[in-house]
Amino acid sequence: MMKFRITQKIINMKYLALFIMSMLFTQCWVFLDDDSLSLPLTPYHGNQLRIDGYYYRIADGTDFAVGTIVSCYFFYENGIILYRGSSGSSIEDMDSSIINNQNYKNIKFSWGVFVIEGNTIKFDRWYPGAKPYRSYVREGVILNDTTFHITKSYRSNGTEQREKDEVYHFREFLPKPDSTNVYIK
Repeated sequence: MMKFRITQKIINMKYLALFIMSMLFTQCWVFLDDDSLSLPLTPYHGNQLRIDGYYYRIADGTDFAVGTIVSCYFFYENGIILYRGSSGSSIEDMDSSIINNQNYKNIKFSWGVFVIEGNTIKFDRWYPGAKPYRSYVREGVILNDTTFHITKSYRSNGTEQREKDEVYHFREFLPKPDSTNVYIK
């Protein structure tokens, strides 16, 4: 009987040690810093892209159902971008979501910065996932003032490069959501 109790205590202590180690390991990730954005916050005063609305991408069937609106970005004169994600299958659904859903204000991965140099566009923002948040730059070419084509994506530290084929179209939309946020100063 005594031997059983000692064995049981050892097993319990092993489980306790394993539990403490796993808690420490998982909690350590919380204290890691999110990636920094690699692009500078630069005011936009150009005419390469319209900024009196948003840019959206329609799925081609490779990632979402054909015709679904999968991405929405607002570009601001102060150099900030606001990502509003997807919210349905139509432009009207997207408009409604923008008007009725204001929870983006406190979501870090809704925000980023953009830079336009000639006909090249780059934007850098945090992406959702496990903490710490990673930032990725998307880069492409401006086709005209209402259309741009993203051709690559990479981590802000230069790793994880991927080819992209994402075409974004403009939709006039006023009033735009406010670009004030606590993440980009």
